[in-house]
Amino acid sequence: MKFELKGYNIDNLIKTLVSKKVILYNINRTSYNEISFEIDDKNYKKVKRHITNFKITQSFTKLKKIPSFLLANLGLVLGIFFGLIFFIFVSPYTWQIQVYGTENLTKQDIVSVLEANNIKVGKINLQTSEEIEEILLNNYDRIAQVSVIKEGTAIIINLSEKLVYVEEEFEPIIAKSNGIITEINIITGTTNVKVGDYVNKGDILVLPFNINSNGEKVSVRPIAEIKAEIYIVSKCEMSKTEKILVRSGKIQKSYNYKLFNFNLFSGKSKNSFALFEMVVYNENISRLIPFSREVCVYYELVEQTITHDFDNEKQNLQEKSIAEARKNLIAGDILEETTQISIVEDKMYACTTIKLEGKIND
Repeated sequence: MKFELKGYNIDNLIKTLVSKKVILYNINRTSYNEISFEIDDKNYKKVKRHITNFKITQSFTKLKKIPSFLLANLGLVLGIFFGLIFFIFVSPYTWQIQVYGTENLTKQDIVSVLEANNIKVGKINLQTSEEIEEILLNNYDRIAQVSVIKEGTAIIINLSEKLVYVEEEFEPIIAKSNGIITEINIITGTTNVKVGDYVNKGDILVLPFNINSNGEKVSVRPIAEIKAEIYIVSKCEMSKTEKILVRSGKIQKSYNYKLFNFNLFSGKSKNSFALFEMVVYNENISRLIPFSREVCVYYELVEQTITHDFDNEKQNLQEKSIAEARKNLIAGDILEETTQISIVEDKMYACTTIKLEGKIND
């Protein structure tokens, strides 16, 4: 705080202030009755009181310290100034969009809808929170609730999605074998057969739905136990004459020599057989180093016709038919097993039927 004084008894005033422990700064006495000095703000009342006692004309400036403060803190002042300017011009813009609570929807889904309604990052956003909420609800039926908060330059969106019921598709129960239905026990699902029906392997036994009291279909996983007289059938045949391929005894060979599994060279001969069987194997040439050759042998095949004696082959064909039928056995009690042999023209047939009782849907 600076004082500019004019009057008499200035010397006595100075002595009095010094005795009162008032520190004077920047003392400038221009004449015997004019002086200026600065003091700390806390000593203002002391100086004011003594100036009054000495009847001295005084003028003082308290605001002169402000420019000096501004000059000393120019960087801070400019920072505050431009910060205010930036806030004034930038605050209407949207610089961040935050989305919370999405499950099936994504943040990009929400942002895309907002952008389509001119709500974008880096642009002035004039819509209210309520208007943004309405935009989202109108564009997505899957949104149950949404809350939008505009905080500074950010738009914060919290939403919850509706629970979407997706009806699961279940597979029906099908017959694993041929048979006649003897018993049906349905736990869930709708039966597609009745007792006494003959079904083939792959036929649908139980449909994957129930009918509710309103007559509507409700998808369920079918669970049932269906028993039947199951028939497992296997058929084999044999022709009177049969053409087979046999080796003639002629062979041709080609070689591929290797060192450390790298191909060196080949000694190939041209295969001239129309029908052939090929066999490939490796031979070690040296025990000291990994030097070997790959041998490819071509066996000539010729077609040969053979004639079967049905009387001699009958037993073999029957055993083959039985073996094929037993491969397809399922859990159950075997009731009957029969094999029939028949000859039609130049072919002999063997048909094996195994009858058993068990679950046809296992």
